[in-house]
Amino acid sequence: MTLALDILLALGLLWLGWQVVSGRALFRSIVMLIVLGLLMAVVWSRLGAPDLALAEAAVGAAVTGAMLLLAYRRIIELRPERAHQSLLRRSRLAAPLALLCGALVMGLGFELLKLSSPADSAGAAALAAMQQSELSNPVTGVLLLFRGYDTLLEMGVLLAAWLGVKMVQPAERQELPVSRTPLPTYLTDALLAVVIPGVVLVAGYLLHAGGSAPGGAFQAGAVLAGAGVLLALTGRLRPTPEPSQLQRIALALGVVTFAAIASVGPLFGKPVMWLPEGWALYVIEGAMTISIALCLLLLFISAGGVQRREP
Repeated sequence: MTLALDILLALGLLWLGWQVVSGRALFRSIVMLIVLGLLMAVVWSRLGAPDLALAEAAVGAAVTGAMLLLAYRRIIELRPERAHQSLLRRSRLAAPLALLCGALVMGLGFELLKLSSPADSAGAAALAAMQQSELSNPVTGVLLLFRGYDTLLEMGVLLAAWLGVKMVQPAERQELPVSRTPLPTYLTDALLAVVIPGVVLVAGYLLHAGGSAPGGAFQAGAVLAGAGVLLALTGRLRPTPEPSQLQRIALALGVVTFAAIASVGPLFGKPVMWLPEGWALYVIEGAMTISIALCLLLLFISAGGVQRREP
């Protein structure tokens, strides 16, 4: 049964990937890409990587899919004929390039099989060094202690994506269709009263548990952004062209905090990206959670800022 499920997941990934690149309509390819991201999250969970599963579901499916759908809507507004235009373009180079790529992948695979296992792997070195820190979750330890530059730059990529979305917004900002005429209902109010505090608690737990179990800043920020998305879809929040001063601080908080703490190493004779005691890790993770949550929310609603809608 387990083997059958794994085979089904593998075939599903291949089929969805083919549908994405061979779709005849742009909208259909975008939908297939979103479904591919969701199935990939299931695969990561199946492989025992819940951190990657949550990140894939939040970014690979939700945020990326939402941005592509918003871009598609903008394209149709500018060029309505693209809605029925076929994406297929036959080329004589398609088959040779596909065969060349397949041969390249097989060649690399055979070369990897010939490589001998190193005496000291990077994973073993990372686990040995983590024994001197307060972290017991290898994913968080590697991201903060051994890949600090990557983690910092990933936060910078989110900010760059938000700046790009903000720059290409039309002069007359259109709101989400579902949030144009919010209808206050007792059922919606009751749902939000139950779900939003629960989501905040889950995000706080993921942030706290990131040092010893699956979780961390990105996972907590993705869950917290989900609460903001729910408030936006129910009309409680509305997009604005510009962020408020507090939102500007929150957006830059993760990068600034991480860079500031990671820069004090040379003052103590340590390399850059050296982090002091465990408190520094929690301060960095907390700041990045706030920035990630707000970035993902603004990317989802495709806006420069957000504010509470007046009743």
